[in-house]
Amino acid sequence: MKQRAISVLFVLSVLWPAMAPRVSFAAEPKPINIGWTGGSAWTALPDRVAMERGFFEKEGLKPRYIQFQGTNLMLNALLSNELDYVTIMPFIAGAATRGLPVKIVAATVKSSGYAIIARPDINSVKELKGKRLAINTFGSSADFAIYQLLARNGLDPTKDVTLLSIAGSPDARFAALLGGSVDATVVNSPFEYRAEQKGFKVLLTIKEMAEYVKIPIVGLSTSQRKIDKEPEETVRMLRALRNSILFLQNQREIGAGLVEKLLKLDRPVAERFYALYREQFNPDLTVPDSVVEEWISVGTFRAKEKTTAKIQTVVDWSFAERARR
Repeated sequence: MKQRAISVLFVLSVLWPAMAPRVSFAAEPKPINIGWTGGSAWTALPDRVAMERGFFEKEGLKPRYIQFQGTNLMLNALLSNELDYVTIMPFIAGAATRGLPVKIVAATVKSSGYAIIARPDINSVKELKGKRLAINTFGSSADFAIYQLLARNGLDPTKDVTLLSIAGSPDARFAALLGGSVDATVVNSPFEYRAEQKGFKVLLTIKEMAEYVKIPIVGLSTSQRKIDKEPEETVRMLRALRNSILFLQNQREIGAGLVEKLLKLDRPVAERFYALYREQFNPDLTVPDSVVEEWISVGTFRAKEKTTAKIQTVVDWSFAERARR
């Protein structure tokens, strides 16, 4: 009897270290603060699904998403340890090239999600020559996307078109298009659907835009401090997001339903846009070096002196690689 008790105690002592983390995950998920610009875009679907479907909870995490109006505020909160992660990427790439201790650790989408809408008589990018185009602000990722799009279609962005900065939401730029003060503008999808309803042309869909410019703007970035001190937490974050993306891509009915609910679209329209977005989600969580180089270029493409930085200064894909295993 005594021998049996000793055996039971021995088995428990061996198993307990392996069992303990799972017990603590289930009992008390770890609170995590994440900064983002809002959850009303299709690019936010992986985060929303990970929360609503319990993918974060399975990893022992309890994220709290905090909306910020400015990327500078978000960066400052990350550097002061008020945030654990942020979902922005090109801005973080620029900060990393300036020597700040931040890195991109995952890209949850493959493209920017930008579409180009124009007057109905404009049929191609080349026909934008001599026209007025609206962007949000100069030096932004949308500005970079337009700049590269024009250059890769044989137009000089500084001479062949007039770029106008109209700050605010896509509604402000669309109002300018409606009023005739601009001929085309860049918008976040699915805003192009509203333009279609008003008789305007979708000059480039997000898929077509991605063929010219691949600058994913949403994923996960964090501080070097977090990377050094809590690497396992970062792996769990990315595993939850990856499982969420795979769920979105494999569950068509649910995915289309979420697009319908989140973006407030009719079901047939939601199914159409779901098919478009499904291809742009990124379960690999990494992007080629050429895309990282474009992130680095976003902040300096209009400057006379170009910034050069090593890829490893901007990204750390080791956590994504572990999450894929």
